[in-house]
Formats: sequence, structure tokens, C-alpha cells
Amino acid sequence: MAGQILDPQTLHSWEDAFQHPLPIVRKLEQQLRRNIDDNRQKLRSLVGASYRDLLGTAERIIEMDQQMETVETHLGDIGRKCNARTIERISDNHSRMRKTSDARHEDKHGTMAQTKILQNALNKVSRIIKAGGDALQASKLFVLARLLYKSVSESPQAPSVLEDLRRKLTMLRKKLLLYVERMMRKPSADKTLQAHTLSAYGLVTSSTPKDVLRHFLQVRYEQLDGKSDSPSEADILQMLDLFSQTLLDTRDLFPRRFAESLAQLAKVPLLQDDQVRSVFELNLDIYGGWLAADVQAFTPWVRHEQLTTSEVNEAIQSWTGQAQDCLLNGVQDHLHTQRDAQTIVHTRRKVLSKYMGLNSKFRNDTHLKAINAMREVFMKRLEELVAEAAAISNFALAEAGIPGSDNQVPEQQIIWDLASRDLDPSQGALLFRQSVIQIRQGRSFSIQREIEKLDSWTSRILKSLDLVDDMRTRRWDMDIDFQLEDLDNSDSSMEALNKVDPNQLQDKLHDATEASLGRVIDHIQSVASSTEHAGFYLRTWREVDRRHRVFQDRLRVSTAQISLTVLHRNIARSVSAGPIDEYVRSAKTPSRAAVTLWDGSPPLPVQPSPATFRFFITLHRAMSAAGDDLWSPEAVRELKGVLIETLVTRLDDLAFSRLVQDSERTNGHLENADGNDEIMSNGIHEPVASTRDRLLQNLFDMQYLSRICSDPGKEKPGLGELGGIVETIKTQLELDDSMNERMKKSTSEYWKRTYLLFGLLAPGSGD
Repeated sequence: MAGQILDPQTLHSWEDAFQHPLPIVRKLEQQLRRNIDDNRQKLRSLVGASYRDLLGTAERIIEMDQQMETVETHLGDIGRKCNARTIERISDNHSRMRKTSDARHEDKHGTMAQTKILQNALNKVSRIIKAGGDALQASKLFVLARLLYKSVSESPQAPSVLEDLRRKLTMLRKKLLLYVERMMRKPSADKTLQAHTLSAYGLVTSSTPKDVLRHFLQVRYEQLDGKSDSPSEADILQMLDLFSQTLLDTRDLFPRRFAESLAQLAKVPLLQDDQVRSVFELNLDIYGGWLAADVQAFTPWVRHEQLTTSEVNEAIQSWTGQAQDCLLNGVQDHLHTQRDAQTIVHTRRKVLSKYMGLNSKFRNDTHLKAINAMREVFMKRLEELVAEAAAISNFALAEAGIPGSDNQVPEQQIIWDLASRDLDPSQGALLFRQSVIQIRQGRSFSIQREIEKLDSWTSRILKSLDLVDDMRTRRWDMDIDFQLEDLDNSDSSMEALNKVDPNQLQDKLHDATEASLGRVIDHIQSVASSTEHAGFYLRTWREVDRRHRVFQDRLRVSTAQISLTVLHRNIARSVSAGPIDEYVRSAKTPSRAAVTLWDGSPPLPVQPSPATFRFFITLHRAMSAAGDDLWSPEAVRELKGVLIETLVTRLDDLAFSRLVQDSERTNGHLENADGNDEIMSNGIHEPVASTRDRLLQNLFDMQYLSRICSDPGKEKPGLGELGGIVETIKTQLELDDSMNERMKKSTSEYWKRTYLLFGLLAPGSGD
């Protein structure tokens, strides 16, 4: 049953097929599919062969119908046109049509050829500019490109790239002119190349020779002006080289060389020029035949206004004035930034050497005036610097108000403190010596600051003097590359450089230094009467005067006479005020005299009272505290004068009136108004004899004081009044001459034995 195969024709409906098992149905399906495929193939082969034949037959019939219609049309036309007049007209029209077609093709090919040459010319000009080639060759190619652009733009078949070519031509003209200007700025030893550059500018811009000369000088001036903005020394020297080279180039190029170079341009047509034909990128052998006739015959046109020598000289003279002003301004700007006078002198030597070399080549009064103007510029700046070097405006005298900066030496600055100070011995005794000097000279911290400024001031003045000496001894023939004899005024120039300028600079330094010292003197004298820091000003002036002596032999600066008397007196008053107050209080207090220490017959005092001795000890300590360096002989004399004036005022008659009144005797005894013994201030009765002893002791004290405060070389105010007190006491005591001589001798002997204890009071006291 499984291997049974159904016959589809025996089935009445599709449902009958499914009455059988599934394998039989499956085989029935496969059989039906094979039958269907066989029938499809048979039908396709039968229908396809006959259909292609039918289609071919139909197309053949259609084509034959069209051909018949065409033949019938042509036969009709031939029948209508078969006459001589029509045939001749057709022949003429055909000839004209052929000519028009040929002309159209020729214009098209010519435009294409010219456009190609135009593009190649523009590209070649760009490459020449980038490579730094010949500017004249680039300008010739540019002129050719400009001609081709005009010819192409007038063509009826203008290419679509014409607008791009126009923009490129405009931009290339600007680049070419900038390149020509750059070549003009570049100095070159090849004058032919420079003449070509100038001709290139004239060819591109169609300028006259005079305009070319003016433009060349303007380009060189702009180059000078560009370097004059905050120039360095190298820039100034380059400006001088450019200035000199421009003058030489102008005289060499104009008018002869430039005129000859322009004349060469008009000799042959542009397309026959060797520089143009040598450019193989143009492919003139291929495209040259398609160029327009006017392009092939174009010859560069140059304007023939000839330059004369007088016009060249006039232009050079005008340009020289502007260039010299530019040089002067550049030098002034450079010098304004310089603070070192030595550097300025070196720059001056280099600049003037180059300028003199230029003058030796041209021998023109204009350059001589420029040299003098340049000298004045350098001298003006040098004078400003030496004036600044001589100025001590930053000398801060007002710092006297700082505590510890006046006449009080800091406690730590005691000479014996150096024994415990760790001093570096690597430099020998230099550090120790400096420390001793600082202490002995009372150089406090504020004074040391001023000393540093003064040392800097002295150093600047000495450097300025060395600079002046160097300017005097400078040999200019070692710095120049020509003979001084080539200058028309070599003697006067050397005298100005080696004598006049140094003398002028030294005079400026002298005047500035003298003015600075004068300002210091005026300031000190203006504050001398009111200052509380006299010691600071005395020490300051001493340092100034000491440094003044350093350069006095070389500069010969005369200063105004300064009077330090007021300062000395201020110090004397401040130092002596305390000891005098204490001494006056002691002198007005009655005390017993040390009679047991007297000597001779009758006994007389041989030493001052404790109060007087203590007064001088206290005074001497106050003087030492103020600073040993302050007590010059003049200061000591002023101190002694102040002592005498003050003591005479303070120890008036009232101070001794009681002693004088108590000295009145009755039968050799001293009594008071009631006839009793004197009563001391402490309520104890004092013997009458002690009053005379106190007068004798006061007499010795006054003589001792007069001996110390006396000045054999100068009469001090108040000394006579102190002597009057002494004479009054002598009169009251009624001493004879021998006793007076003994008292005077005892006073001198005691001073000789003790003056070393009061060393600061010894100057001016006499022995």
C-alpha cells in the first residue's frame, strides 16, 4: 500500500486525494509538481520561438515605412531645388559657414592659450617672490600677465576663471611692490641688481625717474624711522650704516645707472626679452602662436623724463636733513634709557667715529653740523648723568629725628666691648680697624646709613672724573678706518672731542657738586639754631667734608664757609645743663672746708672742693656719653664759654651774698646781726673762722674753674665776669700778693696733676 502511486486523473476532487495515507499523498504531490514543471517548459519553448519571429517582422515593417517616407521627402526636395541659382546660393552659404566655424575655433583656442600663459606667469611671479629672485624679471612677467588679462577680458569667449585671475592679479601686484620695497631696503654691493630693482618699480607703477628716486629715499627713510623707536646701540649703528649706504647708493645709482637700466627695457618687445623667454613654464613655443598680435608686439614703455644731477643732489640734501633728524631722535631715545655714563661714552665714540667716516667721504658742511649736533646730544645726556651723580638729594638729613641717631652713642658701642666681640680674622685687622673707627667716630646706625649714601656719592663723582680723564686721553685714530687728515677740520674736531667736551663735562660736574655741597650747608645752617640733634649734623658734616677732601685735588670744588658754632653751642648747652644744675645746688649749700688738707703757712687750699671736682667729673662723663668725636677744639671752647656764661648767671651775687656779709668782722671775729656765732642751715652754730675758710675754698674753686675754662688763644664771652667774682672774693679776704701767688700756683699745679682725668677738656686749655 505504501508503494502504491495514485493516478491523478482517477480523482474527482481534491478531497479524494486525502483519503489515502500521508506517504501516498506526499508522492502524489511530488508527481503533480513534476508534471507541472514539464508542461511549463514545453509551453515556454513553443510560445517563445514564434514570438521572437513576430517581433522581428514587426520592427522590419516599421523601419521600411520610415525609410520610404524619408526617400519620398528627399525626392520631393530634389525636385523642387533642381536649379542653378539655388545650387550657387547653397555653395556660398556653405563656404561662409565654414569660415565662421574656423574663426570661432581660432578665438577659442587663442583665449585658452592666453589664459594658460596668464596663469603660468602669475604662478612664476609668486615663485620668484618666495625664492627672492630677480625683481625685474618678476615685474616683466607681471606686465605680461597684465597684458594677457586685458586681451582675455576683451575676448567674446572669456573663460569662467577671469574673475579669479583679476583678484589674483591685484593681490600679486601688492606682493610684488612689497617685494620690490624689501629689495630696496636691502643693501647690496651689486649695483646692477639694485638698478634692476628700481627699474622693476618703475615698470610696475609706470613712475617717472624722479618718482622712483623719491620712493627709494622714502623707503630708506621709513627703514630708518622703524629702527628709531626705542633703539639699542646696535640699532643706532645699523641706522648709521643704512644712512651712509643710502647716500652712497643714491649717488651711484642716480641718474646714470638707473637711466641705463630703463633704456634696456625699451629695446626689444617683451615676449622677445631673454628673461621672459627663459621661463620655460610659460610654454611660449607651444602657446606663443595663439597670442594676439598686440601682445606679441608689446614693448615696455618707460617715461623719458631724465633726472639731472642737480635734482639728485637736491633730493639727497632734503632726505639727508630728515634722516639726520631721525638719527638724532633715535639717539636721544636710546640715551634716555641709559643710566651708565661709561656706556654712553662708548656709544658716543662708535657713533661719532662712523659719522666722521661719512664726513670724510662726502666732505659736506651738512654732515659737519650733524656731527656737532650729535655731540651736543651726547653731552646733554652726559651732563644730566654727572649732575645726578653729583647730587645728594637722597641724603636724608631729616633722619636726625630718629632716636639714637643724634649725639647719643648706643651703649653697646663702647670701645672695650671689642675685646669680647667675635671678629673674623680672615681679612687681617681690617674688620677690627673698621669697628674701632665706627665707635671712635660715633657712627651710629643712622650715621652709617648716611655714610653709605656718601660713599656712593663719592664713588659716583670719582667715576665721573675718571670718565672725563678717559675722554681727554681717548685716541680717535684707533677707532676709525680712515686717516684723520682726510677731514677738512680734523684739528678742530679733535680739539672738540678731546678737550672742549671733557672740559664742559667737568665744569658741569664741578657746578653740580658745588651746588650739592651748598644745599647741604644751607640745610645744616638753617636747622642749626633749632635742632635737638646737633651731634647728628656735626657728624654728618664731618663725613661730607672728609669725602670732599677725597676729590678736592681733582675737582677743585669751593664750598661756602660753614659755621658750626651754633651746633657746638647747642651740644655744649645740652651736655652741661645737668652738671651745672647739680653744681649750683651744691655751691649754694653751706659746707665746711677741708682745712686739714690745706698746705703752707698760713694754710691755703691746694685742691678744689668735692662739689667742684664732682662737677667736672660729671661734666666729663656727659661729654663722653655724647661722643668723644664731637669735642673738637672749637667745640671745647664753646663748651667752656657756655660754662662761664651759665655759671656767671647762676652764681650771681645772691649766691655769695651771705658769705660776703658774714665776712664782716668785729675785732677779727665774724658775727651776725645779733652778735652771735653764725648759724648754719642745719641749725648748728658754725665757728666764725669756717666762713673765711669757705671763702678761701670758693676762691680756689673759682680760680680752678677759670684755669680750666680759660682760652689763651681766644677771649671767651663771660670770662671777665667770672674773673670779677674771683676779684670780689679776693677783696673780701684781703689776701696779700704772696698768698695770691700761692693760690694761683696751687691751682695750676693741681690742674697739671689732674688734667688727664678730664682729657676732653684739655684741648684749648693751655699749659
